[in-house]
Amino acid sequence: MDKKIIPHCHVCMNEMKMGEEVVLDSIFKGIMHSNCSYLPPNEIEDQGKLEEVISRNQRWLNSFNHLILQ
Repeated sequence: MDKKIIPHCHVCMNEMKMGEEVVLDSIFKGIMHSNCSYLPPNEIEDQGKLEEVISRNQRWLNSFNHLILQ
């Protein structure tokens, strides 16, 4: 059984796509769309385009590798 990981914003539940602006939560390490973010600035670990945030935060690379390599 081949399960494809579909990354999504845990606030709006929409699929994340390359080029979208996102933020990385410094506490739970979740990625969400920038316009969905409810975080105060001191709880944002990283922000930028999805592919940039993933590249800078290698912990996420395995989960999102299928998107980067397309």
